[in-house]
Amino acid sequence: MALFSAQLIVIAILLHRFTSLSTPVATNLIVVSLMGAAIAILLSVLAFAQIWNKGIKGTGIALTALIVSLIIFAVPIYHLPNLIRLPAINDITTDLLSPPQFRTIATLREPQANSLDYPGSSFIAAQARAYPDISTLILERSHQDSYELIHGVIRDLGWEVVSEQQPDRNNRTGYIEAVDQSMLLGFRDDIVVRVRGDANSTRIDMRSASRYGRHDLGTNANRIRETFAIMKTRIARAEANRIDSLERRRIAKLSSIEKKKKARDRLRRKKEQEASQDTFMLPKANFNQEDGLSPNNIDTGFNQVGQPRRKKSAANGFTNRSRRAAPAARKRRVQKIRRSKRKRRRKKWVPFSNFP
Repeated sequence: MALFSAQLIVIAILLHRFTSLSTPVATNLIVVSLMGAAIAILLSVLAFAQIWNKGIKGTGIALTALIVSLIIFAVPIYHLPNLIRLPAINDITTDLLSPPQFRTIATLREPQANSLDYPGSSFIAAQARAYPDISTLILERSHQDSYELIHGVIRDLGWEVVSEQQPDRNNRTGYIEAVDQSMLLGFRDDIVVRVRGDANSTRIDMRSASRYGRHDLGTNANRIRETFAIMKTRIARAEANRIDSLERRRIAKLSSIEKKKKARDRLRRKKEQEASQDTFMLPKANFNQEDGLSPNNIDTGFNQVGQPRRKKSAANGFTNRSRRAAPAARKRRVQKIRRSKRKRRRKKWVPFSNFP
């Protein structure tokens, strides 16, 4: 019984996920397999009692049946807290007063599926108590950029896009209708996204509804949370990248300004250095023929009394030798002065009193 139940539930899940087996038939097969697993657990307990009392064989078979049956019940037991804690609703929307409407998906649903009409006040009160965080997402972006963002998120999540309508410059409302399939059991849920806004801000509303069943176990609310969380993360990452790009541009601009400033400083210092090395020349208006000076016989700089140095020439007894010859000429003048002093000392002076 336990092995039969396990095989039945595996076949039902595979046929429902990868073939055209309808959800009601797959659900009935799963229910039958769960009932068979419950019977197998009961029989295993009775077998353990008989083995304990009579000492007969069969412990391995009873233990195997018990383990297989518990594995079958693992998924229902995992979802049991949500079944007890959350309300029995199967349609979640961010706009309780004016939820987005399904258009194309309405033609794809089977007749025995749940109605696409929003139930109304009963679901509104239950959702407000159980999911107070589910609300409209408001973005400080244009409606076209927001549409591209939500469309990229839906594509990355692997949803099957059924129809889409892009917003335009006339502020037309954008719509995206998609179908999502659960990973394990393959149950299909329908999603519609509504994008309204202008060039400055956008309001994104989302609605997720289960095709079958009265209780969604919180799947639709978790889907909306995950989608909006991914959008906020991508917006934050894009903003951080934009700030980093602006910071890099600012740093590059500052470095460029600093380089230009350093180049100007180097050029200014070079000009000052060249100006300090240039030959000092007085204007022609400061010279006359009476002074005996002209711009051609003025040397660089001034002497100790503040007058311009004369250039050495053959006319005034100087030569055009370099400045290295100045120490030798100064040495000869010192020697001449010393000789004259020695001659004056050798002269015999007559006292003043000896004069008549």
